[in-house]
Amino acid sequence: MSVQRPIALLLIDLQRAFVDGIWRASLPDEEVQPIKKSFENCASLLGSNLGKIPILMTRCPFQGNDFELCDSVASVVDKDQPYVIKPSTSVMHAHGFRQWVEAELLQKEINTLVIGGCTTTSCVRVSSTRTQKTFSSRGLQVVVDLNLCGARKSNYVRRCPSCMDLYMAIGDTHSSKNPRCTCGNDGVEMISPVEKAIQCMRDENVEVVDSFEWKPYLN
Repeated sequence: MSVQRPIALLLIDLQRAFVDGIWRASLPDEEVQPIKKSFENCASLLGSNLGKIPILMTRCPFQGNDFELCDSVASVVDKDQPYVIKPSTSVMHAHGFRQWVEAELLQKEINTLVIGGCTTTSCVRVSSTRTQKTFSSRGLQVVVDLNLCGARKSNYVRRCPSCMDLYMAIGDTHSSKNPRCTCGNDGVEMISPVEKAIQCMRDENVEVVDSFEWKPYLN
């Protein structure tokens, strides 16, 4: 039996911009499929009655329809669902986030914050590690649920260390439809940007799981 620990949920940037808006405008449909799937998983969870679990969302300051939640999520959340505007890749820069952690988690003895959203390699990675670093001394443990996270399809492709360094510096140099490492460096360790992000989060004491056990929390 799973041990039920007091939790809260933070969902990052489940916005239309990332699936059918300005952010993905230059990307082929297949590139954003992992993000769409993660948003659908988030919507399924949100629609399954999580009871009194504190839930906060973030949004990037896009304009117009790009600012709004994606359709699958919007269809299952109340219009007054709390959110904070995140002006950078870190939720720690979002006005109101620290106050939410203090009031809704720490003061209520909630010691686990589960994070999902977009994207695994950027905002999820940065937000989770910086939140963990900031609040770990207060007893908070950050958990990243990979089932609720997504990134561009090409970010799941493994690269050699040289290609990874190049990617981290300037992004993909191969076609987005075929960003395979072609260096031919046999015997070297290959790693994808998503795997690298997971490694970075774990190095900063973030707990990363393939799928958080939500069943005990559903009403």
